[in-house]
Amino acid sequence: MHLLLTNDDGYDAPGLSALYRAVTPEHRVTVVAPSGERSVSSHACTLGGAINVRRVQHDVLGAVYCVDGTPVDCVRLAVAELVAEPVDCVVSGINRGANVSVVDVSQSGTVAAAREAAFCGIRGIAVSQMYLKGESVDWQRATRLTASVLPQLLGHTSSAVRVWSVNYPALSAGEMPAGVCVVTLARDQIPLVFGSDDKPFDEGRAFHYRGFYEARTITPGTDVAAVFGNAVAITPLLIDPTDTAAIAAGVTIHL
Repeated sequence: MHLLLTNDDGYDAPGLSALYRAVTPEHRVTVVAPSGERSVSSHACTLGGAINVRRVQHDVLGAVYCVDGTPVDCVRLAVAELVAEPVDCVVSGINRGANVSVVDVSQSGTVAAAREAAFCGIRGIAVSQMYLKGESVDWQRATRLTASVLPQLLGHTSSAVRVWSVNYPALSAGEMPAGVCVVTLARDQIPLVFGSDDKPFDEGRAFHYRGFYEARTITPGTDVAAVFGNAVAITPLLIDPTDTAAIAAGVTIHL
C-alpha cells in the first residue's frame, strides 16, 4: 500500500519517526507534515494567505514535505497537489499524548488529519501514545505496537468504517499492554480548572489552564478506561455527526 504519514507534533517529532519505522518494511510511504507543533489544532485549515511548503531531508524519514500549516492542510495539499500516486491510507501520529474521549478527539490535530483523509475518500488512522507527566515515552515500544496493530486495521475492508483512533497506554519500562480493547469514546470532560492573577477585569486578568489529565472520570467500557487500565484502546469513528434519530423522530420547525 501507499501510505501518507503526517502528525500534529511537527515533522521532526520522534513519534513520526517511530511511525515511519513501523510501516516502511511493508509499505510505500510519503511524509507530509507540519513544520512545527500544531497540537490541539482540531480541524483548522488555512483558507486565507499562503501555505509555504518546502522539501527537507530528515535523518530517518528521508525526503519530507514540510508544511507551514495545520495537519489538515498537510492532508489537503498532499491529496490535491503534492502526491501524484494515489494514497491508500493516511496514518497520523504517533502523537505524544493520548487522544481519548469525545473531547480529545474533537480537539486533536492528529485525529483531524485522519478525519480529513476520510473527507477525501481515503481511509484514516490516528495513532497516539499516552504519557504521564515527568515520564519519557518508549518510542521503540510504540513502533513495535504499531507494526502489530496497523496491518490488522488495514485489513478491515468495511466501507462503513473510515477512521480508526488508536491509543497506547503509558507503561513502565519493559512492560507490554494488558490487551486490546475496541471501545467507545468517553464523554467526560477533563476537569476545567483555571488559575489566574489578581488583576481586576478592567485591567485584563490572565487565566491559565490547570486541569489535571489523570483526574478525569474513568467510565468502564470507554477508551479512557482502557488506556488507564494499561490496554490499547481502538475506536472506530463515524464521519457524519448527523443525529439521524432526531430526524426519524419527526422534528419539525415552523417559521
